Amino acid sequence: MAATYATSAVRIGNLTPAQPKKNSKRLGRGSGTDRGGTSTRGHKGQKARAGNGKPKPGFEGGQTPLVRLIPKRGFTNPHKQHFAPLNLDRLQFWIDQGRLDPNQPITARELYESRCIHNVRDGVKLMGDGAEHLRTPINIVVSRASRSAIAAVEKAGGSIVCRYYNATSLRALVKPHKWLAKNLPLPHFADPVSYRDLLWYSSVNNRGYLALRDRQASEPASMPETSETSSSSS
Repeated sequence: MAATYATSAVRIGNLTPAQPKKNSKRLGRGSGTDRGGTSTRGHKGQKARAGNGKPKPGFEGGQTPLVRLIPKRGFTNPHKQHFAPLNLDRLQFWIDQGRLDPNQPITARELYESRCIHNVRDGVKLMGDGAEHLRTPINIVVSRASRSAIAAVEKAGGSIVCRYYNATSLRALVKPHKWLAKNLPLPHFADPVSYRDLLWYSSVNNRGYLALRDRQASEPASMPETSETSSSSS
């Protein structure tokens, strides 16, 4: 049986829209139409102006809005630092699950890649909550640490160093691939410039890296043993 085909080809020119179709309004096409002149907007007023005619949120018709009647309280400190808090019980839980290697130094990069912390803005601050759960000696480097966290880490047989990072050096520490992908050298770690940061990182009680560096520099270097010194001692 021969196949039957449509006698008229389907072209762009003979396509019709789906029925029923509602015609759009044509406004402002002269006074000969029903929608000329004011274009169905009426005479003057806020709803007759250009735009959607709706005021922005908080507009109260011209009178002083409420947000300007009430005085301000407090202030926003532009120099405030936002550290990612890390508790000791969470750190021990990550070590127990094998997400962190306690035999290697733990920095903000290892904490971020293991998802122990999710946001690194100005650094990581180690908190003392859950200190009774920490039982693994670790070597950790963070931006800040509380006194209770320092005591708990050293009681478990570990060590802690508080290191200063600016925005560039912290980003290079957490995401070094941003520089390696462009064949750029990693930036050097910067030292603090503000007086408050210099005092904080120079304190031994805070385990600041400046205090530890000055202590290592002040220690006398041990003289290597030679054949002459060994013979004189004998």
